[in-house]
Amino acid sequence: MRILLSLLLVPLFASAENDVPRVEVKAASALQQRRDDGAGRVVVSREELLRYGDSTLADTLRRQPGVTVSGGQVQLRGLGGGRTQFLLNGEPAPPGFSPDSLAPELIERIEILRSASADSSAQGIAGSINIVLRRSGGRARSLATLAGKQSGAGWSPDASFDLSRPGEDYSGNLSLQASRGKSAAASGIFESTPSSMRLTAEDDFSSIERLGLAPRLNWKFDGGTKMAWQSLLDHARNRNRGTARETVLSGESSDYPVSAYGAGARTEIVRSDVEASHPLGEASRIEWKAGVAHNRRNSDYVFNGSNAAGDALWQRHVISSAADDGASSSGKLRLGAGGGHVLAAGWEGSVARRAEWRRQEDASAAGVPLGELDQRYTARVRRLAMYAQDEWTVSPVLDAYLGLRWEGLRTLTNGRDLANTGSSSSVWSPVAHLLWRLPGSRDQLRLGLARSYKAPNTRDLVPRRFTVNNGNGPANPDVQGNPALRPELAWGIDAAYERYFDRESMVSVAAYHRRIANVIQQVLFEDKGKWVATPSNIGGAVTQGLEFDGRLALGPGSMARLGLTRNWSHVESVTGPGNRLGEQVPLTVNAGFDFRFGGGMTAGFNWNLQKGALAHTSVFQWSGRNTERRLDLQASWLLRPGLALRATASNALNPDARSTQIFEDGRRYAVREVTGSGQRTFKLAAEVAL
Repeated sequence: MRILLSLLLVPLFASAENDVPRVEVKAASALQQRRDDGAGRVVVSREELLRYGDSTLADTLRRQPGVTVSGGQVQLRGLGGGRTQFLLNGEPAPPGFSPDSLAPELIERIEILRSASADSSAQGIAGSINIVLRRSGGRARSLATLAGKQSGAGWSPDASFDLSRPGEDYSGNLSLQASRGKSAAASGIFESTPSSMRLTAEDDFSSIERLGLAPRLNWKFDGGTKMAWQSLLDHARNRNRGTARETVLSGESSDYPVSAYGAGARTEIVRSDVEASHPLGEASRIEWKAGVAHNRRNSDYVFNGSNAAGDALWQRHVISSAADDGASSSGKLRLGAGGGHVLAAGWEGSVARRAEWRRQEDASAAGVPLGELDQRYTARVRRLAMYAQDEWTVSPVLDAYLGLRWEGLRTLTNGRDLANTGSSSSVWSPVAHLLWRLPGSRDQLRLGLARSYKAPNTRDLVPRRFTVNNGNGPANPDVQGNPALRPELAWGIDAAYERYFDRESMVSVAAYHRRIANVIQQVLFEDKGKWVATPSNIGGAVTQGLEFDGRLALGPGSMARLGLTRNWSHVESVTGPGNRLGEQVPLTVNAGFDFRFGGGMTAGFNWNLQKGALAHTSVFQWSGRNTERRLDLQASWLLRPGLALRATASNALNPDARSTQIFEDGRRYAVREVTGSGQRTFKLAAEVAL
């Protein structure tokens, strides 16, 4: 590790006098990149990522057009169930990846792709979100940020450091982020069945300590060859504790009307990539990339159940560990540049191994063993893809993109008390995009057609069971994997009309339609008096929607934004109203305004609405959420060159969130409703140029 840091820091801290004289090239704006891109990808700049002082990437993405955050999941077009694909530097993110595991300070930009392309994985039925890690800027920079955050659990420190050193032959940057966050939440759970009605009050406290590091080095060699090395190291430690007390409104209490839990977890993410490109003549180039990744999570959990008087009855202790290790490699040959035909062909391959261990011990209050469970399994995933594409400028007003991708996956799972389970799938994905610039105007039309798919999550293929601690029922079931799962397959069409007014102003109206086969949703069954939910293929579905995105520049540094997304879906095997896909969010609204005053002061707000609805998810199940409204505020002051203050308020309205689960089969019913208080967070940060 010491050698690695030395190799990085020596060139980065080299004095500016030794640098080759700087030539700054002004990059195209995010809006210009969107306009010129054949698929119309939305680019979120680093400045926009950091504007509201978010602690996690998930909070930042909430403000982007068409993005929702529901139940902790980041979704495009309101679709959950893993139908939004995450990419890291253009490659599929490792299993179990969550945007909550990355701080915005470690990221260069975000790219939102609503339709597939041949040179990136087609495992995104709703679309893909590409996270590009921090890269060196066009000028030397050393910036330190010190911040304090206040929430319902008290104050927490936050610090980051960004170092960038450009150069002609080599350049590099180093981003470092360290934080400690605390949160406290209170929630109420209402449960109703034919035999009882109960209300449970829960109080939870959590803290997380995180350290993230993202170094990058770039080299340029004679002959136009380029090479870059980039890594990501993220370490987090979580502590959680909580209590619950039940009030019986009618009927019987649960097994443990008073309970408490404590949990701790350590998570490590390590990723390292090397990429290179070499010109082949004046108009061709070969590109190559290889990388390794390691993710590990160790956790320790204790649950104590008591009777209504508080007398201890039962204890459950769970120790678990999960590790994901993988390696990947890819290559691309590009022929042609600067107009006409740009042909490309390439391949991608990866191998991944997930090893999971979980030991569960149950005991009485006196320490008498009541049972134990020792689960171990290993899953291996191999992925291979090949593709070819043609980017063709047919005329000054018409661009065409044609591509074909084949992608195959094979999963093999084995473990203690598990039969060997294998799964293989492969998909041909044709892709076509047309971009027509209307003559004599700044308007343009887009049309895209693509086939995409969603492979089952590895953990969903393992037939092991996770049991709930208290109150098993059809609205609060155990969870078990299904080795017979098949991938979802989808055909999709996207269309858009765009008008660009200037460098920073535009209006876009878009529509999409997806027809999905082998839809995966949770299905209930009863096993020896216990209710269990398992993912299953339930047939076909259709999802479609309309999207509006408007941005209006009102002067230097001042911008008004409005985004609306309306989604519909229909599951063929479920009758009746509200049979939507995976709790799909039907309507999302984002409205924001950022204004620059004189004297280096800026201020702004963003208002977000996610409309709630009750979805009919299977024959006997309903699931829903209430409408959520969120207001974020930001202001900054440039006190002097190199010193700025930034103040932000996240979730300033602090609304309650409510989720509902309903089961009703004509003979039995169960209702479970969870209402939780939101958390308002204030942050004050000082940014100092060193």
